[in-house]
Amino acid sequence: MDTDVRNEIKADHRPDVSLGRRSPLAKTRIVVADRNVITRVGLRSILERNAGMAVVAEATTYDAVLDAVDEHGPDVLIIDLDLGDDTTRGLKLCEEVTDRYPATKILVLAQKLSEMIVVEALRRGVTGYLCKDDVKADELGKGVRSVQDGETVLGKGVGSMVARGLGSTRGQAEHLTDRELEVIRAVAAGLSNKQIAQQAYISESTVKFHLQNASRKLNAHRRAEIVHRANAAGLL
Repeated sequence: MDTDVRNEIKADHRPDVSLGRRSPLAKTRIVVADRNVITRVGLRSILERNAGMAVVAEATTYDAVLDAVDEHGPDVLIIDLDLGDDTTRGLKLCEEVTDRYPATKILVLAQKLSEMIVVEALRRGVTGYLCKDDVKADELGKGVRSVQDGETVLGKGVGSMVARGLGSTRGQAEHLTDRELEVIRAVAAGLSNKQIAQQAYISESTVKFHLQNASRKLNAHRRAEIVHRANAAGLL
């Protein structure tokens, strides 16, 4: 075996770095889930041009996605929901990842857009939704960074689609209190409950109370959905 090859293998198996935690020094560790090998190779090439980004695993099936997220603990999961021609299972998978691994943010990279699927994805914890045909290389990198930072990223035409799908919420939103709106705007800015509490000089439990009230008034169940419904009402 060539000496350089042996050295490379040795470097990839450093005893002080868990094999389940590849690229531990990367600022943005990503799992890419897509059944098309050309797409996966292309995404890896595009993403790893960005300093500090590393694709730590690829997955081609729904079960493999959970295994990869569990093993590698990525910052961002980029997924095409149609890994097996079963979008419903893809949506359920997003909800499961959000519930089990809340630190992993989800960015959907779809082949085509569907109003119903976009809305359901956001309800199940997805915070980024882009269309493969519309997104540019630099936009993808920026989108991944934004999702990792807690922001919601919607591609071309997705925002208006979400507004239509969620329906008019102005009537309900007008009943939101000033404090509830303040908290929602902070969530939209990507702040955690702890950060919101510190910024507003209130307790975390009070932040949760305001979010629960806003959730009830807007008939929304997740943070991203609360933000989108308030935004659809023209309040953000």
